[in-house]
Amino acid sequence: MPKVVVRADLIKKALADRHKDDFYMTEVKDGPSQSVQHHLKLDALAVRKSWSKPLLSGYEIKVSRSDFLRDNKWMGYLPLCHEFSFVCPTGLIKPEELPEQVGLIYYNPEKGTLQTKRKAVYRLVEIPANMLMYIIMNRLNNDRHPFFSDQRERIEAYVLDKGDRYHLSVTYKHKISARLDELEKEASDIRRKYERFDQTQSVYDRLKDLANRIGCHGWFGDKWVDELEQMLLASAVSKEIQSAVESVERSAMQLRKAVGAKAVEV
Repeated sequence: MPKVVVRADLIKKALADRHKDDFYMTEVKDGPSQSVQHHLKLDALAVRKSWSKPLLSGYEIKVSRSDFLRDNKWMGYLPLCHEFSFVCPTGLIKPEELPEQVGLIYYNPEKGTLQTKRKAVYRLVEIPANMLMYIIMNRLNNDRHPFFSDQRERIEAYVLDKGDRYHLSVTYKHKISARLDELEKEASDIRRKYERFDQTQSVYDRLKDLANRIGCHGWFGDKWVDELEQMLLASAVSKEIQSAVESVERSAMQLRKAVGAKAVEV
């Protein structure tokens, strides 16, 4: 079985499923591009649709250990949301490696599901106006999968998906081929059974015709078989008697010839 490759866009898709009732976005900046030269960017952000209890849940996605270890900017995401969590493949990050206020969610690549390892602590923060303006002006519609961060990620996903499709087609081809072999064997067995049946039927028809010719008639059941057996045995005995008679006749003829020859000599 090929190794399951974990991609960031698949984790974003799983988060989208979790936040299906919220306003969900990916690659969310902390303000319009014109406002500052360098931006912080959340991998994903979910906004709960509630006026009385607003909640912005921010996510940082990691699919490699090295990417997590060299990230020194994620602390800047905390003022951008009420709850902040890391999302990664199961076991990639340990809870003790993160501050207690930061959540941790594990992604199962085989099932495509999420498991909350540690829930993020709610923090009462004032969301930056620039980020809210950016969301309103640029991200008014919810994102739809695929959630790619850049062109490179899109190309990688295409290559991996193409490989997965090839593996799937090869596996399916092998299964179809194996099934065709099984069906061919079953068909061959059936053909042999019908051939044996035809041979048996032919012998039966000949036997039935022979029985009719020697005077054995009936329903061709057990009684008919018994009657035919008796007739055949009787026929065999008669042939033996006939053979013995013929032998006696030949001996008598030879004896007469011998007697005649002696009479001539006298």
